[in-house]
Amino acid sequence: MMMMIVRVQHILLSVILLILLLHVDPVTSQTGGGGTSTCSGQPTRFSAPSESTCLPWANQRGQDKTYPDDFGGILNQVEIYQCPSRNKRVIISNGIPDHDVTLQNPLAPCQTNWAVEMPLQPQVAASQTEIPIRGMVAMALNGVPAYGPQESDDANAVDGADSVPGAKFWYGHTGGNLVWHFHNPQMGQETVAPTTLLGYAMDGFPLYGPLADADVGQLDACNGMVNSDGNYVYHVRAIHQVDPDVDYCNGNSPETNWNYILGCYSGSVAQSAVFDSSSYILDNDCVLDPNPVFDSDDDDDDGDGNDEPTRTGVNIIVMQPDDLLFFDEWGAPPNSPTRPNQNTNLPDSGLPHLHRLRTEGAQLLQAYAASSTCGTSRYTTLTGKYASRAESNDSGSNLPLEVTIPTTKLMGDDCATQNLAAEFQANGYRTAMIGKWHLSNIRKNTYSYEGAVDTVKQCGFTSVGGLYIENLASSDDGFNNYSDGTFSHNMEWITDEAIKVINEDSYEPFFMYFNPTVPHASNSIEDALNQFSCRDTADGMLPTEPVIPGMTKEYGSCTAYRQSVIARSNGVDDYGPIWLDDAVGALLKALETKGILDNTIFLFQEDHGMDVKGAIVEGGVRIPQFVHYPAKINAGTQLNVPVSTIDVAATMLDFAGITPSYNLDGMSWKKALESDSQRDFFKDGRCLFFEIEQDRAARCGCYKYLTINDPNDSTTYSRGGAQGLSVQPANLFDLCGGTSEYITDKATNQEAANLLAIEPTKAAELLVALECHLDRTDGSGADFPACNLFDPPAPETDGPTASPVAAGTPSPTAEDETRGPSGSPTKGKFSLSVSFMFWALVAAWFSVL
Repeated sequence: MMMMIVRVQHILLSVILLILLLHVDPVTSQTGGGGTSTCSGQPTRFSAPSESTCLPWANQRGQDKTYPDDFGGILNQVEIYQCPSRNKRVIISNGIPDHDVTLQNPLAPCQTNWAVEMPLQPQVAASQTEIPIRGMVAMALNGVPAYGPQESDDANAVDGADSVPGAKFWYGHTGGNLVWHFHNPQMGQETVAPTTLLGYAMDGFPLYGPLADADVGQLDACNGMVNSDGNYVYHVRAIHQVDPDVDYCNGNSPETNWNYILGCYSGSVAQSAVFDSSSYILDNDCVLDPNPVFDSDDDDDDGDGNDEPTRTGVNIIVMQPDDLLFFDEWGAPPNSPTRPNQNTNLPDSGLPHLHRLRTEGAQLLQAYAASSTCGTSRYTTLTGKYASRAESNDSGSNLPLEVTIPTTKLMGDDCATQNLAAEFQANGYRTAMIGKWHLSNIRKNTYSYEGAVDTVKQCGFTSVGGLYIENLASSDDGFNNYSDGTFSHNMEWITDEAIKVINEDSYEPFFMYFNPTVPHASNSIEDALNQFSCRDTADGMLPTEPVIPGMTKEYGSCTAYRQSVIARSNGVDDYGPIWLDDAVGALLKALETKGILDNTIFLFQEDHGMDVKGAIVEGGVRIPQFVHYPAKINAGTQLNVPVSTIDVAATMLDFAGITPSYNLDGMSWKKALESDSQRDFFKDGRCLFFEIEQDRAARCGCYKYLTINDPNDSTTYSRGGAQGLSVQPANLFDLCGGTSEYITDKATNQEAANLLAIEPTKAAELLVALECHLDRTDGSGADFPACNLFDPPAPETDGPTASPVAAGTPSPTAEDETRGPSGSPTKGKFSLSVSFMFWALVAAWFSVL
């Protein structure tokens, strides 16, 4: 771009010259000056795609613009994908910078629809290729292109005369085609180090910050070298490491002399291309790039003179308190028929921090626990698999398998590789478990805190803190080695341990599983607040009280803080919820102080329902679930479709761009936040299943089918029946009450009336799905078909859904001999299909009595 002439009398001439520059064809030349566009005759040029909205900056030369305040709501958007089947890395962006800039010309940049493909696993070619003199040579991590070192007048754009205002600065400038781009080797990062990943060259090789002067000699003519890991990488050169006084061309060689970003390509660009993102379709196997993204703006934490890289992958907190009530304001399911007018109200002082998670993120309005006790539910959350699949389950050949807390532990592959923590750890995450575990077999007589920590770490956790390996003992008679009466609930201890994870100096993102014991009644919350101190822990007496901003710090002491919990309560039932809420506030404050709140997913859920705890009726399995993620989820989002704890793993991995290495039962609902067709599938086509003891239930759309295996050994039968619910051997319920929406009216419980005899066709449809589930969870462990009413829609084109699952496999139908009621062996389970007509007749008989 030639320098703009701004005098009023020359405006017209300037515009004409600019138009000519934008449309002139490049002139091939073998020399170093006078309109040079190539030295060797080999360069490949990449044209910019279409543009859309422009920033409101026209004719504001010289003004400083602060990101994001001055960007008029047009903010940087970039996603980097790995697409292994075609060996592609794909960078999709809008080309808007993500940092402060100074406008050095009167042109305002526009959003550019970049979709750039380059090799995912590039190879060093047999010969080098010339880079384009005046075009894109790389894409920066923020999705802004980096150009070669020349401009239209052969001037050195980086270190020449001031003929090209703005090009020499790290933050870039606008070109004549209104595309923001960089010439400066820092590629949009204000400070850089040799470890700073800047972006990717168009031949696919990564570009890092400049080496020290003493090490520049290690670079080849293209600016590449083989690093200590044996990988070929590029390093840009600092401006003073390039001689601007020599000719640009090195004779007819593809190796150019102004090698600020690149001197040439060492790999091939034949398979690289630029597309328009508005019409670009990602391959089905594309996943968000899990590799580190380095941010060079951090301090020199270790004093070695280099900035420490910070991983900008999404952080994840999954919080699962123990036995928290489902408050009416959160959309609780209907009350049991025996107490239709019961109210479950929030404390008068409110739960402001949980309210923030709920209203500033997404509320999952029909969330479920896949099993109705704390240990079995936690298994489904961590693994993304139904509890009946637990490798620890040795309940024998009497099917369905017994699903209880003792039979559902993390053992074998479930512990070593097949859980969320192990997946995140394998993908470069720090992983932490804080609070109640309940997923390992512990010998009471040989227990030690240190030994328990080591046991939990084996299940994929880098660190374990504030550990309660099992429930607290409920009486003096129940005291044992892991609950000896010297400590109780301690929200300050576990919250302080969690904040230590947040504040750890590390370039790796973190996954944290945060499980308060509160408000579980095995120990009195009132006694914990009044008779124990913050120093009393399962790991012994702390030397000092934890000082926690948002909890104890503002009150000056643990005792004063705990008395404030009591003072803010209407009664003892409020103590636990308020204590929990304060912990949520302290975690949010820590994330804000660290500057990572927007890039952290905070998922909050109950472990199971409390209205009919231990039963797979709605009051035992419906749970509140809130997901706060400012970077990706808008405030006030509501997802009103059935989802389950088995979906947590698939969804969190999807947001992190990680493809699971093992089969999951759960599905990611990430796309359902954005896609009507995905929401429709979750609402009407997908089936969820619920398991406890040998009882099972299926929910498909509005309908739920529940079976009782043995009334003499069924919590669902005993507790559900006591609450006035239908607990016949086979039950069909319409949870929408004849409408298309789930009923939450407190006094209208849809599980009081069995519709089995009234709607036999619908019952048969759900029975097929339930038998499909029974077949796949019969203890063999290898079967992962989809047991849905119909298949999910094909993935949308705006990005992949990084969930594994067999959701795309054929759904069961009444004619499916491999999974249907007449074709699948029951292997000892109660035969639902054989007994269906019998129980339909029984239900019809009772309906007329």
